[in-house]
Amino acid sequence: MAAAAKQLCCTDYRVAWICPLCDVELLPACLMLDEEHQPPAYNTHYDENTYIFGIISGHAVVIATCPSGLTGNVNAGKLTGSMFKTFPNIKMALLVGIGGGVPYSIPREDPLQDIHLGDVVVGWPGDGKPAVVYYDSGRWKGDGQYEMLGTVDKPEWRLTSALTKVVIDHKRGKAKFQDHLSRLSANKEFQSPGIEQDRLYKSRYNHVGERNSRCSDCDSAQLVERPKRTEDQRKQFVFHQGRIATGNSVIRDGVYRDQISERCSSVLCIEMEAAGIDVNGKCLVIRGIADYADSHKGDLWKNYAAGNAAVFARELLCKIQPAQVMQMEGSQGTVEGIPEAPWLVPFAQNATFVGREADLEKLAASLSLSATHQRLAIWGLGGCGKSAIAIEYAYRTRGRRPSCAVFWVPAISRESFEKAYRDIGTLLRIPGIGDDNADVKLLVREKLSNEDSGEWLMIIDNADDTNLLFDKPDGETKMGCLIDYLPHSRRGSVLFTTRTRKAAVRQAESTILDVGLLSPTEAKDLLRKRLISTHQKVDERATDEFLGLMGFLALAIVQAVAYINANSIPVSSYVDLYKDTEEIKKDLLGRFFEDSSRYPETNKPVATTWFISFEQIQRNVPLAADYMSFMACIARESIPRSLLPYNSSKLQQTDAIGTLTAYAFITHRKEELVEEDTFDMHRLIHLTIQGWLKLHHKWATCVESVRDRLEEVIPYGGHKHRETWTGYLPHAMYNAAIPLLSELEVPTTLLYRLGKCQASLGQYGAAEVTFKQVLALGLKRLGKEHPDTLTSVNNVALALSDQGKHEEAERMHR
Repeated sequence: MAAAAKQLCCTDYRVAWICPLCDVELLPACLMLDEEHQPPAYNTHYDENTYIFGIISGHAVVIATCPSGLTGNVNAGKLTGSMFKTFPNIKMALLVGIGGGVPYSIPREDPLQDIHLGDVVVGWPGDGKPAVVYYDSGRWKGDGQYEMLGTVDKPEWRLTSALTKVVIDHKRGKAKFQDHLSRLSANKEFQSPGIEQDRLYKSRYNHVGERNSRCSDCDSAQLVERPKRTEDQRKQFVFHQGRIATGNSVIRDGVYRDQISERCSSVLCIEMEAAGIDVNGKCLVIRGIADYADSHKGDLWKNYAAGNAAVFARELLCKIQPAQVMQMEGSQGTVEGIPEAPWLVPFAQNATFVGREADLEKLAASLSLSATHQRLAIWGLGGCGKSAIAIEYAYRTRGRRPSCAVFWVPAISRESFEKAYRDIGTLLRIPGIGDDNADVKLLVREKLSNEDSGEWLMIIDNADDTNLLFDKPDGETKMGCLIDYLPHSRRGSVLFTTRTRKAAVRQAESTILDVGLLSPTEAKDLLRKRLISTHQKVDERATDEFLGLMGFLALAIVQAVAYINANSIPVSSYVDLYKDTEEIKKDLLGRFFEDSSRYPETNKPVATTWFISFEQIQRNVPLAADYMSFMACIARESIPRSLLPYNSSKLQQTDAIGTLTAYAFITHRKEELVEEDTFDMHRLIHLTIQGWLKLHHKWATCVESVRDRLEEVIPYGGHKHRETWTGYLPHAMYNAAIPLLSELEVPTTLLYRLGKCQASLGQYGAAEVTFKQVLALGLKRLGKEHPDTLTSVNNVALALSDQGKHEEAERMHR
């Protein structure tokens, strides 16, 4: 491979090579490059992926992989979602790596037709039917037939033409597989483990011994008898054309494997990533067979299989001209001829989203350009999936109307609202948006109210506090209420999500989407998509009982499944554990969640679910529990990782964050204009941990500890590190507003720093209110002649003067 020298632009790359398993699939992909490039410049704020660039047979190729340990269709979707935006001219994608082989129920007479370890399966059945099927996305029909609802169509016709050329050249001995294999020969890990290690056991015979014991304790009498390949056949490069099944689970069960194959019209391979990629006919799935998707699964064949898959992908690229790739349809990143609209949504599309089709159709109809209503509110019980529906609608809007800009605004506080508006203004490059004294909300409203700005959708999430939205802040004369800053345009729509009907009516009058609980079918679909382990037989009665106990509430199901997956237990065991929880704990935690009397039966299941999970985290990862307690004392959205205390190693911190995200207690935000990791915590979880701290008499100590940390990181205003400390302000405001307890020190220092920061940002009205709080505390504790009190008087006067209230400012000095 030539030394890295050349550097292309993002728009020069036409082929995406996706290898999700970085520790197995990335190296052979890199070894297929003829030339490696320097990385082009791209927006790392939005796209956090790491790529490798180069040339293969004249094609400009970008190689992408998932971070270590993050695989499956959800992470593959996150990987490719930003990749296709960064490289908008990608015309063809190859999903290259390893999978589980599905042997024929009756062995073939020709041993080359049987699936063996190390063979390659290409998602190309050649029968005109779908190339890839989602085995866990379908329904049973009345006639007993299983109808597949999730499929990926056959490859684009130029791809199939190249595949045909590969097949013909291989039969004529003109394929270059051996030449490509020589690129791997220097690495022993890509050598075949040997035919004697290729063992196919009967479907119902389970593995005996340790997972990677190479079946040394397994009964050889349980091996499937099938024709053996000759010595010459073993030296051949063998690939198969067929259908591939994809899902969200690692399959380690021979019986279940065979059931999947039968359900999906005979597949040759099972894998986990294709379901997460919007292949749209421009992706070809290429899998080296590393195991037989049964309990005998091991790691022995992984590298050899991954190497063979990479070899096939290279041979394919050698058979198709770069000019032919350029003639393919536009990439997933843009629609040809239509420029990509601004996009500011901090969440990835949810690959496990289920149902809600009627709700989404109503949204589309109500918020279309021809609709009479340009505002709509999604209302429902906390945890029922309002924000999930809004996220799904945002992505569908982008898919249907590529020219429509989409903006996400959290209405948690005035600070979070203003921060989102500032980000929108920066994204739209509105003149003056970066000025310290700019009214960013007014600038954004005026920009989007101008119909020349085009189509847009603004989502106001968590719009629960009517006082925040409809009242002016205390002590403020110039600033209006937040609802007044929403833009108005015939080409724009505003979508609210709120947990109170009162707020919904005020926001959207009668145009309200009432979101209820999941239906039993939707709840089962959600459970099935979220569960990782499939090796145990589905217990329908336990499943029904589980969903009933969870109250058919989406967030409760997701949270409980996180616990089930983390502990590798069946649903029935979780039901038993759930019932064993002390009644008094359910009652105590249930009270923290009661929003109204409409659905009281759904409150306690959520509380108990989170209590079980939190106790598990306390026992296993104490630092994660400490982080949870810390986050309970600050605002629950856009929590910067840098704000968390650093009294442990990076490894421990990463493990703690990973634990909390694995349990879905916190979620990562994807913010284009924020470089560091930020997290969100659901409202009910936030309340749960607060309640737990109060119940165990740790609330006061925790609040005080968090205040100490905030005083460490928040400066006295100024320009230095402003992009960092502005992210801390909403959390300091939240903490400082916590009702004071007798054992807590009054947060004078924190309030003083907040006032300085607000003044530095030009928020003089807010600074006035904050400095008056500090002054009142100083007068009470120190007296009016104390130097600190006099400083507070001066600060209030300056804030008044900055607002033009000169007479009031003068009176402060008298």
